[in-house]
Amino acid sequence: MATIEDDYKRPLTEIYKELPHDTQKWVDENTDKVLIYFRFWCFFILFSSITIGFFIAFDFINEPIGKLIQRVGSIIPFLAVLGEALFIVKINKLASVIHPAQLTCEIYMQRKFKVLVNISVVLTFLFVGIGSILSGYGDLLFSL
Repeated sequence: MATIEDDYKRPLTEIYKELPHDTQKWVDENTDKVLIYFRFWCFFILFSSITIGFFIAFDFINEPIGKLIQRVGSIIPFLAVLGEALFIVKINKLASVIHPAQLTCEIYMQRKFKVLVNISVVLTFLFVGIGSILSGYGDLLFSL
């Protein structure tokens, strides 16, 4: 039997095979949930981007384009952080559930979805940065 330190280095398939059958079943169910949450997060970000583009394209806010970009820029960080919070909170709750195979199961879940969590964090950081810049300097883009 491997030690906890080994669980951080061993292949995930090897860890999965050593889990009891009930724990494997639990992991499979929660893996599906995490993937559903990630798809929901992707849909939320895509829908938010399309909605923001729609507001700009169809001129729903009667202001010059520079001011409009500023308004949109202030909404982008809020939407990005909201989507991130909903997704990351759900994954962390699933990964840190107290379970009979406790630490090994938690290590497995965290390692399995590390890439998804990192992608969402990077995209959120990018959206917050772009939104902040547009919010502060959006009107300057069209002031010439």
